[in-house]
Parts: sequence; C-alpha cells; structure tokens
Amino acid sequence: MESYDGFGEDLSTYDLIKRQQKLGASPLVVDRLTAMGLGNTLRDRLNAMSDRQIGQLIFDFCWAQMYVDGPELSLVTQAIDRLRRSPGGGITFEEADERLKQRPVCPKCGCVEMYLHYGIDEPDFWQCDYVSCSHKIYVG
Repeated sequence: MESYDGFGEDLSTYDLIKRQQKLGASPLVVDRLTAMGLGNTLRDRLNAMSDRQIGQLIFDFCWAQMYVDGPELSLVTQAIDRLRRSPGGGITFEEADERLKQRPVCPKCGCVEMYLHYGIDEPDFWQCDYVSCSHKIYVG
C-alpha cells in the first residue's frame, strides 16, 4: 500500500499519472481507492492545462499503446494533432509548418529528427527521436 499526503499534490504530472496507473492495476482495494483520489488531483491539473499540453500527454501516455492496424491509432493521432494546434493552446498550421522547418539538429548525436515536446511540468523542448540519445534542447 502506498500513501500520499494530499493525494499526489507533491508529485509531478508525469509521476502522478504513473502512480495512478500502478495503483489502479493493484489487486488491493485500498490501492485502487488511492488511485481514485489521485485521479481527482489529475483532473484538477488537466483542467488548468492548455490544449497543447493535453495533446502532449495523450501522445506520451496513449499513442504508443495503440495498435498500428487499429482505428484507435488514427483517432488518437487526429486528437493529438488537433489539440496541439488548437486555439486553446495557440498553434496554427502555419506555425506548425514553420516549426518543422526550424527543427534543430541534435548536438549530441547529429540526428535531424528532433520533435517539439510541449512541456507539462517543465518548459517546452525539442527532443532527439533516437531512443538511445533522447537529448533535450529547451525552447526560449
């Protein structure tokens, strides 16, 4: 059993989601009840986030778990793209195109496939697509 003061208010958003996933899968009722409390804290945080940040969380936690041949992947990809250019997050098609043209080259490994990651508990950053590298360059 894990206990939290204030149901996860001291955790980062990423850690909060991971803890809720872990506790929600537990066979212990007390852990699943704690996961419900963490869910309330997560909902409060999500309400305060921009559309772009929500899109980033969907990408980070849902996209990789979709089946390549399933309709879920298309739906989640569409939701991510829409949220990341939403007026609630403030990015237009033109801005997205311009940002893709301005992708930095990874200074660590030389990769030209860096993607823009909208910060949740930290500033926005470019991240190298190579898993073995994953170097970050903070925006601004």
